[in-house]
Amino acid sequence: MLDREPRSRRVGVRDVLAVPEFRGIIIAQIISEAGDQVARVAIALLVLSQSGSPLLAATTFAISFVPSLLGSALLGPLADRFSRRTLMLGADLGRAVTVGLIGLLAVPGISVWLLFGLLFLSEFFTPLFGAARLASIPEVLGSPAYVAAGSGLARALNLANQAFGLLLGGVIVQLTSPRIALFVDALSFVVSFAVLAATLHPRPPAQESTTSLRVLLRDLGEGWTLLMHDPSRRALVLLGWALAATLVAPEAVGLAYAQDTGEVQGWGGALMAAVVIGAAIGALLVSRRPVREQLDLVLPLAIAMSLPLLVTGIEPPIGVLVVLWALSGAAQAFLVPVMSLTSLLTPNSQRGRVAGIAGAGFALFTTIGYLVAGYVASVTSPAFSVVVMAVVGLVVAGVAYLIWPAPSLRADVRRLEEPTG
Repeated sequence: MLDREPRSRRVGVRDVLAVPEFRGIIIAQIISEAGDQVARVAIALLVLSQSGSPLLAATTFAISFVPSLLGSALLGPLADRFSRRTLMLGADLGRAVTVGLIGLLAVPGISVWLLFGLLFLSEFFTPLFGAARLASIPEVLGSPAYVAAGSGLARALNLANQAFGLLLGGVIVQLTSPRIALFVDALSFVVSFAVLAATLHPRPPAQESTTSLRVLLRDLGEGWTLLMHDPSRRALVLLGWALAATLVAPEAVGLAYAQDTGEVQGWGGALMAAVVIGAAIGALLVSRRPVREQLDLVLPLAIAMSLPLLVTGIEPPIGVLVVLWALSGAAQAFLVPVMSLTSLLTPNSQRGRVAGIAGAGFALFTTIGYLVAGYVASVTSPAFSVVVMAVVGLVVAGVAYLIWPAPSLRADVRRLEEPTG
């Protein structure tokens, strides 16, 4: 691993974007992710208008994470056994084709369950792409400080793309139709493919290629052992998993909250966007800190994330709630060091499987969060649902504070900061 920067200098956005391959990864990410959010909003609004059910609308978002739950764990080892560039390109093509098919069929009156099935199929390419991309970032950027800054930028842009896509999705659907929104998404994957093909250099697989299911399952088991037997990685990943349900609660019921309180549909999109805009800003701010300082911020931010959500229970003016949810989103920046340190502490030859398992667990608890928040909103109210999930988040963060392996994590960060050549 290269020691590209003086330890006294902070690595910023300009530094990591000066690396051409990483710049290509970021451009492709911006193009595809914004279009993806447009499609999710289009389907969610179509389902909500047809069924009038907050639970089914939340289920739309939940279903988009189920393939990540299954695919991340099962397909993650492929990112160690095959060219990561090839896997990303193949995933982009697969998503372009399947989302285009959804666009052809997504018309008013279509079966909600058919939409769910097609959405499930299209999202199965996402975890494969994600595992390959996460495993590629340390290869492309090199040093820990660059990887931390690059991971923070990627996280911030992922969230900014969600916010932009949520707002843009509502506008496109109202001005045109869900079909147009879905075709925009399909086109975004084609453009992402072209950018990656032009900028990302081919690299050999980190390990010998194989199509043996037995070997891939063995890789999966090794990845699980690598995660769970190391106190540092285990603490980071389990914290991210356990807080995923609280993290997505506002997004799960944002549309239903606006409808339940008599607000226009646009406020539902604004509420959802506020969370991810705040999270994007928080991720950028945290990613500029040195790695050791990022680690020290993990627990305080994890606790702070739930506090603004508690106010939702009194149903304040919608503008106030937008600000509160944005503050909660900003505290989600605890995920930046969680993601980058998990990757940095893992050998390159095993990053794909570890990223896959970490992504699968996060997707599992994200899916649970969407479904539980949607269910509680259906039997009580969207506001009460957010409060319940915030209390769960505070309990989780409190337990983490009591058992946090601070000495182990600090020792690992010190080792990462030591020049290696």
